[in-house]
Amino acid sequence: MRKQDTLNKISHAIHSKAPDAKVFLFGSRARGTNRKNSDWDILVLVDTNKITNEIEDTFRTELYNIELELGQSISIFIYPKNYWENELQYSPLYKSVLEEGLVLS
Repeated sequence: MRKQDTLNKISHAIHSKAPDAKVFLFGSRARGTNRKNSDWDILVLVDTNKITNEIEDTFRTELYNIELELGQSISIFIYPKNYWENELQYSPLYKSVLEEGLVLS
């Protein structure tokens, strides 16, 4: 499957559960330094105050079939938008997404 097709599928799966989510690709696949079996690092920012196990499970369940189809892992990082913008702005993850991340939606 082509990279853009995979990203569209991931984005669609996430938006089917959270239409207003912001979705980013980061890491080796965003930089273009990935290997064939590199994972897909995905950041999801949602409009909520707290990420519950139920919210995480919802996204992981949606992405599971895509992982099986690809034969590759999707590493998903889910944060409330407020927490991301106010609490994590000095973290290495924030810096990485800011510098190399690709906005999917």
